[in-house]
Amino acid sequence: MRRIPTLALVAAASCSGTGLYADVPYDDRFGDQTTMDIHVPDNAASDRPAVMLIHGGAWRYGSKDDYTDAAERLARAGFVAATINYRLVPGGTYPAAVQDCVCALSFLRANADAYGIDPDRIAVMGYSAGGHLSSLLGVAGNHEAHAPDCEWGPTGLPAAVIPGGTDHDMRRGAGYGVVTDFMGGDQEDIPELYQQASPIAHVRKGLPPYLVVHGQDDVVDIDGAFAMVDALRAAGNDAALLELEGAGHIDSPTDTGQVYLQAATDMPEAWAATIDFLDRTLGTPP
Repeated sequence: MRRIPTLALVAAASCSGTGLYADVPYDDRFGDQTTMDIHVPDNAASDRPAVMLIHGGAWRYGSKDDYTDAAERLARAGFVAATINYRLVPGGTYPAAVQDCVCALSFLRANADAYGIDPDRIAVMGYSAGGHLSSLLGVAGNHEAHAPDCEWGPTGLPAAVIPGGTDHDMRRGAGYGVVTDFMGGDQEDIPELYQQASPIAHVRKGLPPYLVVHGQDDVVDIDGAFAMVDALRAAGNDAALLELEGAGHIDSPTDTGQVYLQAATDMPEAWAATIDFLDRTLGTPP
């Protein structure tokens, strides 16, 4: 029988009008590697739209804390926002990290009533490695290779997707150490896995809406973002590209993306586009 958590609201930020369920486990087997923080608006509404945030860090670094500021901002806008940890390389070598993200989404749906969430209105959002994972959830979260074996089981695709600063095609990154480490080998040895892990390889009709975010000065080639949006549109899906002038990418392996995430979120056109997209695709929060 599935265990439904009955956690208390452990912290409230009265000055910001939000509450926090901290360090909620979505898979007990991996300790704090598979926990999430759930930020909730201070109103008593139920069936609220939600956003699951997936941090970056080359699939090797970072934590759910990197998205705290963005989650707080979303909660103040009326969305439930869950920032997640997931297994990192080497424990998170593909497909483990993807399975964790699917498990986290499945957890939120199975426990939606406990957090005032509408299980049919959950978007995923991520940056860099988290952008790849969120993009892959949008097109292949229900692929058999990504089905988790956690107690919550597999789930359907998210309701909307906001991936940022990523390529959407692992085959283009073949030869880079961080990609090889995440994939568990070179492309010539496991070409089928590189294709399977590439969001663009799964594009088809009937996918959730996408808002792809990318900086013009990002070291990750923006051509990959254009290619993903073009492929989604060609297949008849709702997809848009938000190209941020002057926005780059955090290069240092000790940085997790927090600085860039804050800067991108604080750009008026970026935040306005994100909230407009969520309002349009998930519905305006109560």
